[in-house]
Amino acid sequence: MTKEFKSPAKRHSIRSVTQKSVAKNKNTVIEPRINVSDDVAKINAGEAYKIGDKFIVNDRTYGFHNGTLYPISGPGFHTLDRGAYKALGVFNKFGNSQQARSILKNMEIGNEQIEEALNLWRLGQ
Repeated sequence: MTKEFKSPAKRHSIRSVTQKSVAKNKNTVIEPRINVSDDVAKINAGEAYKIGDKFIVNDRTYGFHNGTLYPISGPGFHTLDRGAYKALGVFNKFGNSQQARSILKNMEIGNEQIEEALNLWRLGQ
């Protein structure tokens, strides 16, 4: 029997990042247009390339930990540092608003991180 892998955790979906999401040094998020369920189904059906502890399907690379997949790289995947990921959580709650900008300023998030998060937030709309 082959192992069934689970879809990536919600913290990897652009729309699902919140201010309480666990922010790591490197966080990969997935655009809403990506059919993750299809990727997972292909991995579980043995239709992905397996290289070491990684799977490649539809030009996207996934790793896994405790039976749950996580995005690494490829079309529709974006890697953020801790600050940009936290900023995305703020934009998801408050939108591109003055309140969001004020919160991000208080959090001392850099302008480059804010712009990166804002661009991803727009992709999620």
